[in-house]
Amino acid sequence: MRRMRPRRVTAAVATGVLAVTGAVILSSPAAQAAEVDYTSTCTNDFMGPVGDTPTKVDIVVSPVKDKYTVGDQITVTWKWLAYNKVPLNSPISVPADSTKPVGDIQLSGAQSDVWTLEGPQKNPLAAPGEELKVENMTSTFTLSAPGTLNLAPKGYRTITDAGIAKSTTTCVPAAGQVPGISATLTVEGQQTADPVVTGPAESHAGWEIDLSGSNFAPNATPQLSLCGADGGNCDAARFASNTLAIDGQGKLTGKATLSADPSKVPAGSYTVKVSDGVKSASYPINITMYVPADPREAKASPNVAGVGETVTISGKNWRVNSNVSVVGMKADGSLIGTTQSMFTDAWGSFSAPFTITDPDIVNIRVREGISATKLVLIPFTVRTTPLLSQGVSVSLAPGALSMTQAGDGLNFGSVTLNGEAQTVKANLNQVTVLDARGGNLGWSLTGSMTDLVAANGTDKIPAGNLSWTPSCAAGAGSLSTVTNGTAGALGTTPSALCSVASNGATSGGKFTGDAEISLTTPQFAAAGAYTGTLTLTLI
Repeated sequence: MRRMRPRRVTAAVATGVLAVTGAVILSSPAAQAAEVDYTSTCTNDFMGPVGDTPTKVDIVVSPVKDKYTVGDQITVTWKWLAYNKVPLNSPISVPADSTKPVGDIQLSGAQSDVWTLEGPQKNPLAAPGEELKVENMTSTFTLSAPGTLNLAPKGYRTITDAGIAKSTTTCVPAAGQVPGISATLTVEGQQTADPVVTGPAESHAGWEIDLSGSNFAPNATPQLSLCGADGGNCDAARFASNTLAIDGQGKLTGKATLSADPSKVPAGSYTVKVSDGVKSASYPINITMYVPADPREAKASPNVAGVGETVTISGKNWRVNSNVSVVGMKADGSLIGTTQSMFTDAWGSFSAPFTITDPDIVNIRVREGISATKLVLIPFTVRTTPLLSQGVSVSLAPGALSMTQAGDGLNFGSVTLNGEAQTVKANLNQVTVLDARGGNLGWSLTGSMTDLVAANGTDKIPAGNLSWTPSCAAGAGSLSTVTNGTAGALGTTPSALCSVASNGATSGGKFTGDAEISLTTPQFAAAGAYTGTLTLTLI
């Protein structure tokens, strides 16, 4: 364990955002943990380096055991033994419940990983010169490998939201400082293969990457984050979305989309980390600024408009997440009117309104930053004559709901009696339904069957011996979706062939109804011709 003499350091304040350093003893270490005392170098994301500060912590593990087993779940707490102080020259106090601590624990021995802990955003009001009493940081983890596991503090961050701005101060061990081990665990269990994850070596903010891996816990839910190059400072929010899944063999597949926000994923070196809740795997990735291929493109829509009117300026193949300026240009090349700024997205595209302010505009210049060469001139015509308009109206009268059929006869052919029930098939003559009512009403097309009666008027084949399988379709341009009726027996009770539900939206269209019809003959019946009627009803 390395102990450093506490010394006073300074802190910087800018734009009402505090970066605080300094220390004071809080409490004695817990029985299981060993106090670690080292020096941290702190940097604020607004003000840059803000000096060195003594750091004193205990890493406390619960439950306390002589020996642990692979798969055991433990709670790790970063217990502060020192608090930062608000600088005496700070123009503001740190508001209550404004600062959230986040810390990294370095694992060595049985596992080589970085665990990230968080504390709640809960602190008392701290005036200049007073301690900023942030909460302890705690997270729960699962032990994944047997052997001796060492836990040591790695670095921490304090995120302060003062209402007028949010600032992060990042503190890492100072040059030459190696924080000592604060807790050591003995873990027993059977060694299993470590998971692995692979993906592209390079990508860009806002882009989608393919990930694959193996040796994860079968059917586990993958947890994805993007970490710093050293494996710390992991943040799941650096990915906008993912479709990752782990199958029954522990194989990882899927895609992940990096956040398009350059403040979340600036260019640099990172590691992609995937965890199954017990073990994790990482691989390095380099995030670069996406530079689309030339030529840069821009256009105005429309390219003719009058003074005071607004057109849309759009473009692609520009530098990503950057500013482009748009301004009118005279025939002699001089600029005229108001310059407007537009911002490209993660793919180098943009689209925004532009107001025509002067009648002498002959081109609209779109320029990237202050470049003298990365620009496009869009030819433009300013309309000097006033627009004329004429009102256009039309009245649509409602039509009718009607149907037609392709034929009026259905013949099953001839069947030779053989003492067994026999099934023969025929196709319904196609029915076409036209709904030209122009409303939001539905409709239903049903069929009902009479018994088939022999020529002697006495012998019958029951209507229930016939069944159908409906098949319906909506024609091109139809506004409604048509639903097939249920396959089954026909009879004297109407059965649905096709229907359109009323859902409150405008309905209408042309629809076709078809069906395969099956007839089952009796085992024994009088020979002869049998006829009946299938009645189709549209309501």
